[in-house]
Amino acid sequence: MKKRPRGEGMKSSARRFSSDDRGVAAVEFAYIAPILLIMLMATFELSRAVSIDRRLNSVSAMASELVAREEQVDDADLKNIYRSLNHVLKPYDDGSLVVRLAQVRTDDKGATKVEWSSQINRTAVQSNGTDPLPQPYTQCSEFNIDSDLKQNGSRVVVAEVGYNYQPVFGSFIYRDFNFNKLKEKRNNVTDLPGSWASKAYHSPRWNCVAFDSPNCQTCPES
Repeated sequence: MKKRPRGEGMKSSARRFSSDDRGVAAVEFAYIAPILLIMLMATFELSRAVSIDRRLNSVSAMASELVAREEQVDDADLKNIYRSLNHVLKPYDDGSLVVRLAQVRTDDKGATKVEWSSQINRTAVQSNGTDPLPQPYTQCSEFNIDSDLKQNGSRVVVAEVGYNYQPVFGSFIYRDFNFNKLKEKRNNVTDLPGSWASKAYHSPRWNCVAFDSPNCQTCPES
């Protein structure tokens, strides 16, 4: 029997191994599948986030408009408005939705001050108590609005909305990411709790919306 040169068997095994492409597709899929899965989840979350953002913008715009249409509102009216806003967010969870409403006036010296304010969340609406809604802004305190919204002697109804966005697939895709950072340049953020916010303005139809009183609140000029 002819003796094979030393190392020939190892070379032959190496050639057979290199020419055997069975299982290559499975190995490639094992590398690509996690990437495709992450891309799929990210795409789903992004489309969901865009949808929620549009709804929040609608919530803030609707809240300020509904109040601006009235001549007078009270806590009961604001709670009813909050209930109607919840339907705008459907089918998404509305448990973390917080709505802050305020009427501000710019006096003849250009100073903008809060005439009244109120803040509503689900707990306040579901409560059967008679406690008044909290007032987030001190009456007659200074309020910052864009310069193009300021007009001496005019009033503006401001609606600020806060919402806590919860990703479906957990926070590992958007970990520690605050969506409000995307809106800072548009001055569309608030200090309300939550990772998402929206703000809207409307001029009162009747020049003033009185709160819990037939008369409009007034603040002394600076």
